[in-house]
Amino acid sequence: MATITVDQAKLVMNAFAATFQNNLISKDVVSWKKYDSEMDDRNGLTVVEQVGPRYNVTETTNGVKDLSAGVQDSVYGSEQFTVNKTFGTSMGWGDFVKIRDIGAARESEALKNAATNLAEKIDAYVLRHAVLASNNWLGTPANGVDTFADVVQGYTRLKEEGCMDTDLRAILTYQDKEDLGEAVMAFNATDALATGAFRQGFSGAIGGIPTMFTQQLPTFTTGSRSAAAGAINGADQNHDYASVAVSTSPGYYMTGTITIDTLGAAATIKDGEVFTIAGVKAYDNRLGAALTHLQQFRVVGDATADGAGAATVRIFPAIIVAGDGDVNTAHATVDSTPADGALLTFVGAASTAYKPRALLQKDCVIVNTADLILPASDTAMRKSLSKVPLSVRMWQSSDFDTGAHSIRFDVALTANTRERRRIVRINGN
Repeated sequence: MATITVDQAKLVMNAFAATFQNNLISKDVVSWKKYDSEMDDRNGLTVVEQVGPRYNVTETTNGVKDLSAGVQDSVYGSEQFTVNKTFGTSMGWGDFVKIRDIGAARESEALKNAATNLAEKIDAYVLRHAVLASNNWLGTPANGVDTFADVVQGYTRLKEEGCMDTDLRAILTYQDKEDLGEAVMAFNATDALATGAFRQGFSGAIGGIPTMFTQQLPTFTTGSRSAAAGAINGADQNHDYASVAVSTSPGYYMTGTITIDTLGAAATIKDGEVFTIAGVKAYDNRLGAALTHLQQFRVVGDATADGAGAATVRIFPAIIVAGDGDVNTAHATVDSTPADGALLTFVGAASTAYKPRALLQKDCVIVNTADLILPASDTAMRKSLSKVPLSVRMWQSSDFDTGAHSIRFDVALTANTRERRRIVRINGN
């Protein structure tokens, strides 16, 4: 058996990392952050990130507001982020020992395919998390995007949610690119987008928004509930912001539960579904007024109705009503509490697969990463990527009993949601 030197191992590691990075297009879609702590192969990391308070601004004439009753409370929220997923690939020893110089590393189909396949799998995972995190879903879910207006409707909703214009991204399919035709402008990549990737990332712009065309958008299948099934079961199902500000689990910030009925016996609702409630409009905290559209709510976690068709469902955003005190007004999500019996309308038909597209702001989702711990046995090393805070661990192993030799490449990362309202799913109208 050929001898593997440290220099050769570094050569393979460098070539793998470079190919992996150049094919990882999701590095320019969302934000990435690396933790200082090492992650072992069996236990993940969980951290808490603080969410700052908002304040209700008052307007008075001929004097200042009387604060004899006290000032506003400062209610800090928090979200939990975790790193508990590993993605890996492996190859046979024979493919590894053939790589003796940089030329062989570049020409190795095994090395190239292993790195590319790893990048593709991570891209699909990150895009699924990002696209389905949103509570806003516009257009008809069965339709593709084929007009400029289909895209701009998403931009309008983002602006209504208070999203800034910086670091916006559009993610569409190749069929959309064909259908949009001249609406897509050539995009001259600069800075972080100038990756020279083997797989092309952002290659166009629509309305000035860098646009990616990909086959890796998620397919989302709705539950068995019908589109018009469900009604609010009981009045006063609203929350105080203080009760939903601290996340009890990753992705739970500013979520609350509601009880609904008339779903049908054992009807299912899937994590990621979107619905509206009759008479409940979205609220603009900056304008201090209701918007013209109904608030859209995202289901967080799967739910199944009981035999009578009733279910308790966790939703984002929680129902926080304007006018219910300064803190709630500052963080309000709706203009009014839903009435008992108010009807729900779900996006999409029952048990149907859809492919939503998306507009998002880059820092609305963060991919948290950590170094995988180096094993105490065998030979292993890590390589940090230069364009994204992520390291790849290479581990060579031999089995004394069987004489088998192998090599594996692993990364540790998890996509976490920072702000769902800066993402909007879109389909054609």
